[in-house]
Amino acid sequence: MKVPELLEHLPAVGPRLARGTEEWPRREETLGFTDFTALPRPSGERRLGDGRTLVVRHPAVTPPRGPGLTVMSYNILLGGLYREPLLAYFAQLEKAGRMPDVIGLQEASVPMAALLASRFGFHLAYQGNDGGSAARLVNGKALLSRHPLRDAAHFTYVIADAERDAAIARQGEPGELVEDRGVLWARIDVAGRSVSLYNLHHALGDSGINAHNLRQLNVLLRHREDADAVVLGDFNANTAIKRGGSWLWAHWGAYDDTDTVEEYRARYGTPRATVGDWGVGNIADPRLRHALHHLEHALPETIAHAAQVHVRLADGSVMTPHAAREALRSGHVARGGQEWLRLQDVADCATLSSLPDEAGLVPATGKRFDNFYASPSLEPVLFEVDRSTESSDHQPVLSHYRLREAASAPSGRH
Repeated sequence: MKVPELLEHLPAVGPRLARGTEEWPRREETLGFTDFTALPRPSGERRLGDGRTLVVRHPAVTPPRGPGLTVMSYNILLGGLYREPLLAYFAQLEKAGRMPDVIGLQEASVPMAALLASRFGFHLAYQGNDGGSAARLVNGKALLSRHPLRDAAHFTYVIADAERDAAIARQGEPGELVEDRGVLWARIDVAGRSVSLYNLHHALGDSGINAHNLRQLNVLLRHREDADAVVLGDFNANTAIKRGGSWLWAHWGAYDDTDTVEEYRARYGTPRATVGDWGVGNIADPRLRHALHHLEHALPETIAHAAQVHVRLADGSVMTPHAAREALRSGHVARGGQEWLRLQDVADCATLSSLPDEAGLVPATGKRFDNFYASPSLEPVLFEVDRSTESSDHQPVLSHYRLREAASAPSGRH
């Protein structure tokens, strides 16, 4: 690691955002319901709710499979835009005995979150805001759990108007920057242990705002009550990239995982648009890498420590990133062809899809926007990217953890 990259990770030296970014996110009101039919139906076009956190405890919840904790994160695209493929995917998971006991959804609507929870036997925590009446839009997030759901709340990140306006000016249009972002927190009981879940959906369109989001998440984590914790969701940042890296090594070094900005540029070529993002996925900004490093220090990245890492392919078979890299190194796959592109995404456990180019090829993105981080008390057994469904522009990501002996939690509470 180069000296400037080493320095950017030091708390006292790393890049800083504007003053006030250590401000606590705002906790929203939580409402409890005993029946899914009693949920208030949102009136907005996107059916995201009115900003209150809604909790429903399923009267006939399906028992968790266990042992341990199995969690999925899935951005389901605009409230579940591809409704039938999405429902078919979850039905297939249930039939195959692969349904996780906890599911974190992003871009979820109230109706779709309630449908999935009620149909497949989950407790539900949900938060979203359609905007209007001077409120900002907050894209819907849901946590579905077959483990007992003890508590839940949404924490909305606080951003100064001047900082938001400056980001919009840099982007040249409002885009998604007019939305508020935050994290949906829930406390569940796993085999008698209290586990905190943090389901996030961070900003797209400006790396500085994205770094601001991550710093506020880190504030919450430092003051959490539970030692056992899992952070999951759509970071809208390429979390596979850890540092800037060397141009020379990127072009002449061994073909390993793509974890530097320079390696990404060398392997993925001309930046392509993927759901509004250009380039390497925000992560070229050292402020964002600095904030991500602090998250990883508190809660290690699951993929980096999992006993098994693989990608489930369209036919249901699985391939490891190591096998994909071996195929790319072999010289037997035509560079730039469809097989090469798919192997690139498997090699880097990419979770984001792209649109076809002029030749009809679907470019590799190499972007791991969706990810997991878990406390050391949770031993990661499996990390999986599931490419067997085309029900969103993101792939579902799944992790399984064994419960180690619990450590003491950080001081503070929500």
